[in-house]
Amino acid sequence: MPILEKKLAETGPSGLVEFDTSTRATGGRPTGRVGKRDWLNMALQILATGAVDAVRIRDLAQQLKISKSGFYWHFRDRSDLLESLKGYWIDEFSTQFMKNAKRQEGPLRERLISLVQAIRAKKSGKLDLAFVSWAQSDPSVRALVDRVRDMRIAFAKELLAETGVSDPELTTRANLFVIYFMWSDVVLKQGESEFVGEDLNGVLDIITGELSK
Repeated sequence: MPILEKKLAETGPSGLVEFDTSTRATGGRPTGRVGKRDWLNMALQILATGAVDAVRIRDLAQQLKISKSGFYWHFRDRSDLLESLKGYWIDEFSTQFMKNAKRQEGPLRERLISLVQAIRAKKSGKLDLAFVSWAQSDPSVRALVDRVRDMRIAFAKELLAETGVSDPELTTRANLFVIYFMWSDVVLKQGESEFVGEDLNGVLDIITGELSK
């Protein structure tokens, strides 16, 4: 079984968390080389580093090295940006994971490891934490976080159903998978090539129930 390369979020020269969001373009009229997706990605970085109050048009423009007027090609105002950011988070950090996992073939263990690799490569744990923090002051974000959690758990149940177990054990295993891999890259210490103290195959043994067979 190949060893999973594990990475914690790293910071760039600006001190912002650098997320891997290199998938698709996201519409909007470009201003030079700065498109709508660039504004959203920078907003995610600032959100993960500070709080939602730190996501300001002026600061985004400064980080992107572009005039603030370029913002208005893509968004009506800051409220429009924040609403777009919510949808972008769902799509980039949940929906795309699920779509890619569904397209894969092979043994369940290999598909689970591939999913974990994708989650950790995009450094989604810090961003999830930022949305949870945002949810403390915004009921609409609280509802969104709850919906994303339930969506992830339902998908994990779909995958883990292949082990042959049913509820309530299936739900318990799905909860373990989602909670562990949502937070492990935030709470575990990064070593030279892996998280200190983590045995990924051992974790998956517990979640899939292979230790009990």
